[in-house]
Amino acid sequence: MTQGDFDVGRVVVAKAGRDKGRAFIIIQRLDDDYVFIADGVRRTMEKPKKKKVKHLKPTPALDQNLKEQLESGARVLDADIRKSLQSLGYEK
Repeated sequence: MTQGDFDVGRVVVAKAGRDKGRAFIIIQRLDDDYVFIADGVRRTMEKPKKKKVKHLKPTPALDQNLKEQLESGARVLDADIRKSLQSLGYEK
């Protein structure tokens, strides 16, 4: 597991907790141990989930467009997150 596995914009799957098995997108990196994740449904941009990286499984999917939006500070909507997860094949 490298630092790049948990970049902003990366799709991750929860390995533990009540969100186990659900796909999320990393919207902010706090430090080496914690990230904020959102899926646009249960976890919105206004109320993201703070999660330990050891409880997340990184996937190869990375939304470059969303990553650039988040890093530039542009406003990202919950619909953008849902659309991204859906286009990458992680949501129904």
